[in-house]
Amino acid sequence: MKKIWIIHNSLHGNSEQISKTIAEDLKTTYDVSIDSIKNITPEDIVKDDPYGLVVATRILAFRSDNEIREFIKNMDRVITKPISKVAYFSTHALRWKNFFIKGMTKTLEKAECVGEICPEFLEVKMEKAEGPAIEGSDVKIGEFISTLRNFMN
Repeated sequence: MKKIWIIHNSLHGNSEQISKTIAEDLKTTYDVSIDSIKNITPEDIVKDDPYGLVVATRILAFRSDNEIREFIKNMDRVITKPISKVAYFSTHALRWKNFFIKGMTKTLEKAECVGEICPEFLEVKMEKAEGPAIEGSDVKIGEFISTLRNFMN
């Protein structure tokens, strides 16, 4: 069974909850581990030699979370073989602008630890920083899970 890691840096639990939803669905086909970057190190992920990685990033101060981007950069220092398939999603409580995710996109594109990047990503708007997600987000999350399943194959 292929190994997939899902990592997040959730502050209010929004990214963590969506990560868990994705993990529950993918567990039927993949060996899935999920954790906060506060609890793990890049070495923890690398030692599992994962086939896939899903990165949850919060949008803070109009940009992708610096801590999760730094975590990816640190993975580059310890990995010897790129992770074949990488995807990402974001949570935010702002009016969406595509440039919010630009930093995460650039980080993944530059990372040598990343193989192929999923061409689609998910953005989930929260009613307020503490959540909950706006109405209709469940459908978007479900569509993203389908995209992930196709992409990870």
